[in-house]
Amino acid sequence: LRLPTGSATVTFGGDYRLARLGTYVDELTYGDGTLVAPPAEWVGRTLQRISAFGELQAPLLPAKWLPRWMTGIETDLAARYTASDIANEANLAPTGALKVDFVGGFSLRATYATSNRFPPPVFSTERLTSTSSSFGTGTVVPTQVNDPLRHGQPETVLASDAINNNLVPEAAVTQTVGMIFQRGKVHRLRVSVDFVDTVTSGEEIYLNNAQQVVDLENLFPQRVIRAPLAPGDPNSVGAITSVLTGTVNLAWRHSDNWNTSLDYAWTDCLGGTLETYCRWVYYQSYRLEELPTTPAVDELRHPDGSTPGLLRQRMNFGAGWSNHAFGLGMDGHYFHSRILPQDEWESQGSNQVDPYWQFDGYLQGDLGRWLPWRSSHYSVRGQLRVDNLLDSRPPKYADDPSGAGVQSYGDWRGRVYSLSVTVTF
Repeated sequence: LRLPTGSATVTFGGDYRLARLGTYVDELTYGDGTLVAPPAEWVGRTLQRISAFGELQAPLLPAKWLPRWMTGIETDLAARYTASDIANEANLAPTGALKVDFVGGFSLRATYATSNRFPPPVFSTERLTSTSSSFGTGTVVPTQVNDPLRHGQPETVLASDAINNNLVPEAAVTQTVGMIFQRGKVHRLRVSVDFVDTVTSGEEIYLNNAQQVVDLENLFPQRVIRAPLAPGDPNSVGAITSVLTGTVNLAWRHSDNWNTSLDYAWTDCLGGTLETYCRWVYYQSYRLEELPTTPAVDELRHPDGSTPGLLRQRMNFGAGWSNHAFGLGMDGHYFHSRILPQDEWESQGSNQVDPYWQFDGYLQGDLGRWLPWRSSHYSVRGQLRVDNLLDSRPPKYADDPSGAGVQSYGDWRGRVYSLSVTVTF
């Protein structure tokens, strides 16, 4: 569109989704073919969703109004409306952004975004029969946990998902402000730094492993089922028999983090292009209130187990050189140390999971140049990649849900080799 401020772009659209899950039978057997439990029939359902969206990208001021040291001011306004015959699911989510460009390749940008999410639907329910179990609503899996109320003794318990019929819609507001600097042609440099502030209410969290539920037993006691305390047992509570995992709402969360990106390219390096990059994410704060009746928790310094895997810092970086026939490069990954909930200190022998570094390398080339039937109608490229070149051992994590006893940031078995061939017509 031609607006008084300049050339603009307008987008309108709609979205229709139909999801259907049929009825099925859940049957688990041992290796010899005998049943683990009586088969359970799950009744499926159909879900339809309709939404409409619009977006306007336009200059905020005409170019002739701008001072000489400014090259443009752009805005981006968008909104999505989700329709529903359920009042608390129908919602409008607006978003706005502003970007100011200065001479010399320097820019400032800011965004304000909202989102609303209704709890995901339960796509199937078990058809109750005389052999149905009242425990959970999904497959029952034997799982090992460390019980902090019984001096961290490892126990094998039965874990299963439980449907939460009291979930409420989730709402979030994210605000960002940042800068970009980019310039050069032969030597191209781009740097961006953004500060991100997020506030949520009713945020959904999936308690996906039994150990996480056990760590949060003081908040969700109904999800940890214990046997009666046996006579002569020196502990204060009985052993855990079963654990109910599943989705719950949190009261609110307020987090601040910095995102930094650095890219450099030399387009005339030894007849090819040299590229380097770095991506760094740093959490300045992450405060969480699980329930309206509980105090806010600093999940970075004094976590309680509700946000497993949260790291204060993580980084990806690397460099590579390539031309039309050959290329090589290396990628690096850094994962900062992770503070553990106090309930896991005894089994870990420490209050944290140690930091971890990993380096990957690759070689790639044009294989078509060596083929006798070489043709300009297609190209054949191959790549040999080795992940975890230095065979770095993953850090210890005693309460890892898989039972491996390590914190896995990749393939915990060690060095991994892969060979790929790509044919392009």
